[in-house]
Amino acid sequence: MSATKQDIIRSASKMFKDKGFLATSIQEIAQDCSIAKGSVYKHFPSKEDLLCEVFDECQTGYFDRAEHLQETGTGTPRERFVHQIVFRFQYFIEFRHIMVDFTDLPIAQYAAFRSLRSHVRARMMEWHKSWLLEVYGKRVEPFLWDLIFIYRAILKDYLQRIINEVKVLSIEDTAWFIVDKLDALVEHMAKSDSKGLLGRSAYDQFVHSGPDDWNNDKDRIAKEKFDRLTTLLEAWPGGTARRKELQEIAQLLGAEITQAQPRRPLIQALCAYLEQEQELRSLVIQLKQIVLEE
Repeated sequence: MSATKQDIIRSASKMFKDKGFLATSIQEIAQDCSIAKGSVYKHFPSKEDLLCEVFDECQTGYFDRAEHLQETGTGTPRERFVHQIVFRFQYFIEFRHIMVDFTDLPIAQYAAFRSLRSHVRARMMEWHKSWLLEVYGKRVEPFLWDLIFIYRAILKDYLQRIINEVKVLSIEDTAWFIVDKLDALVEHMAKSDSKGLLGRSAYDQFVHSGPDDWNNDKDRIAKEKFDRLTTLLEAWPGGTARRKELQEIAQLLGAEITQAQPRRPLIQALCAYLEQEQELRSLVIQLKQIVLEE
């Protein structure tokens, strides 16, 4: 990614964050970058394509910081869970015009954005899943998918209330309230030996608009992501030696993901190496998620 392209994304991120997508024009973004309007279109065919990049970077930033908080956080799993919810609310409020308001925009029906959003949804659901298992353990496995969807719905509803209601809710109090209610729900469902109503198929339908569609498209989407990775590396700005090194790793990855039974540890190791480069990180995470998803 050239410096000019990154400057455009950085400027768009700032303006979308402050003013929103509809209130920001390509002309304003170009002026902020001190370039001609046509130069923006050389990198992004439309404002929608630019929002896709901004949305992707914003989501990647969220997970980077959330994972760092997970690694450095202190306290019990329950306390760290509350800290994660507080951080989520704070981050989504700060970037509400990018990460919340898009649902009311025509961009929600844009093909490239729908594909990106499905990957973000999958990653977010896995994030919810890992935290619920860490806090409540194996006893929630019989009704895990129900718990994930209930937790997601609670987060979404209270975020909207924090943002929109005149009466200001304390983020910290809200986070503790949510966890208290989850505690009670888990206790009740565990004692009643609940098996839940939802299963993996509900997840597939939510993330991919149906498991059959997803299974049919999985190989095609993985190839598209890998081809994009290859294209990025062909124009890699970080020097010839580094480009060749990254291309060799990518070739190994490409050969492995086409195997009938790809080796998960090897794919994870190769992706982890490529993820060290910030400009490749989001794309590689998406590719890994598609290939390794069962």
